[in-house]
Amino acid sequence: MQGSDQTDVTMDAAGQSQELEELEAPQQPEAAPQERVEISSLSAEQPGKDQANVAEQAAAETRSRIDWTAIMIVAIIAAFFAIVSRFTLQPPNSLTPVAVLSATGCGLLVTAMRKLRTPRGPGLLEAAIAGFFLALFPFLAAITAPGILSALSSSVDDMHGFLTTWALILVFSLLFSVIGATLGHLAFAPLRPLPAKAQKGAPVMKTETEGEEGEDEMAPAEESDEEVAPEAVAPAEAPRSLFSYIVAVLLLGLMPTIGGYVFSAAFDFMLKLYNFFPGPYPTLRLLSGLLPWQVPVPLNLSGASPQIIMFLEWQYWRIPVFLGNPAMFDLVALEPYLLNAAALALLLFSVHRFAGRSRNETDSPVMAWSLYLLLQAMLGLVIVLPAALWMMRGLEGLLQMPGIVIPIRTLYLLDPLTLTLDLITGPLICLLIAILLRFFSARKRIV
Repeated sequence: MQGSDQTDVTMDAAGQSQELEELEAPQQPEAAPQERVEISSLSAEQPGKDQANVAEQAAAETRSRIDWTAIMIVAIIAAFFAIVSRFTLQPPNSLTPVAVLSATGCGLLVTAMRKLRTPRGPGLLEAAIAGFFLALFPFLAAITAPGILSALSSSVDDMHGFLTTWALILVFSLLFSVIGATLGHLAFAPLRPLPAKAQKGAPVMKTETEGEEGEDEMAPAEESDEEVAPEAVAPAEAPRSLFSYIVAVLLLGLMPTIGGYVFSAAFDFMLKLYNFFPGPYPTLRLLSGLLPWQVPVPLNLSGASPQIIMFLEWQYWRIPVFLGNPAMFDLVALEPYLLNAAALALLLFSVHRFAGRSRNETDSPVMAWSLYLLLQAMLGLVIVLPAALWMMRGLEGLLQMPGIVIPIRTLYLLDPLTLTLDLITGPLICLLIAILLRFFSARKRIV
């Protein structure tokens, strides 16, 4: 009896302990807090993920379609300057090389307009199409000039030289436009983001190897979840230095001059390949297309003798030519400054716009006026200075014929007055365009 009583007592005690364990088991705090932490973290991250997906989808749509707005803006600018040159009987020096000298600015403007919507993709196809229109309108202005078609039809060699030169201009306009878009995209690409910093009070997820002590440590973190949101800090973009801006402006400002040198070499090669008369002056005279002010060399067109028609025909495709600008000021030469200044302004807008987005700022930061105007004035000076210094020393050449070499008197396209006006006009045009775009962007909230 005593054995059976002891057995019953033991079984009752075991049953009671088992019941106590079953009652206490649901009260363990590991599952419920863990689930709450995970759910709150996912709920906080979900809006950010949705916003990132929408932005990525919009950027992908922008990259996939052709930006006809940028192309049409470049075409309108090229058509305006071509029409201006068309209404002058004696064409300016800038008419023939203006497409090549403006091509890099054309590509910069295209990629700058794209960067206002998406930081990815330079828009090489749009740059190539815009470069085509940039060369098309000056060609139409040249071939429709009075007496040019009749003069070219009477000489097969001149017709061949005319078409070959403009085909060369078209090729280099496409090439330099694509190069300009690529350089602008690389020079103003978003910088590498800074390492992200974790916020204080962010929940620490428990690993499977943690024991009961880890479970107990989750309780304080759970209590602080209501006070601090568990969102991760977005990586901020590293700030750009003044040196990086200066290097980018120097590179982009020298591109028209470099393009002129390259095109000059190609034009020389074309003249030798087709056995054309090489001309009395170096082909680097095409850089005079970057100079709005020059010493005028007007030509008396009264009577329109055959010799005058021949000179005008050369003026539309021969680089160099004997003649100079018909007037002291060349409006067509402002096209490279207009394209490059507008492109730089929009690129600076896009850099600060996406920098603000990377820091999750509602209002994108705007570059200080002093730095903004300094970069624009530097761009205009870098564009005009090499050509002005080269032309100021005069153009020296030799007339080479079989067995005869005749030195030609130095031709001066600039004097101290026109040199000073050029050095002032280049930066001034860039500053005016930059100020207009900044006021327009502030009103239309582009930045």
